[in-house]
Amino acid sequence: MLKDRGSQKWTALMLPEHLVEIRKWKQEQFYDKKRELTEWELEEIEQTIQRAAAMQKHITLTLWNSNHLQDKTGLVTGIDPYKKELLLDTDISVKRISFYDIQDAKLVDADD
Repeated sequence: MLKDRGSQKWTALMLPEHLVEIRKWKQEQFYDKKRELTEWELEEIEQTIQRAAAMQKHITLTLWNSNHLQDKTGLVTGIDPYKKELLLDTDISVKRISFYDIQDAKLVDADD
């Protein structure tokens, strides 16, 4: 009976640099893709952030960070249009968030 070792039999023929690149390529397959937002989506995000700041309501921002999307929740305590940043006061600390990293914004309901 013939035993096939699959890709294992080819690794002996590959250079270590090739193996590193193949591992990196496999990891990249699990990266989230950063979407280019439309003008309408950007306007909606901006209005949501403005509303949260004016009403002092908690907001959840979906951020693009190191090839992954992550959510941060807190109060918007400041907006700097010149630096294109906002200050988000989370339970742990105050974070500076670049406008370019924001992919989505949602107001948090008090019932949650």
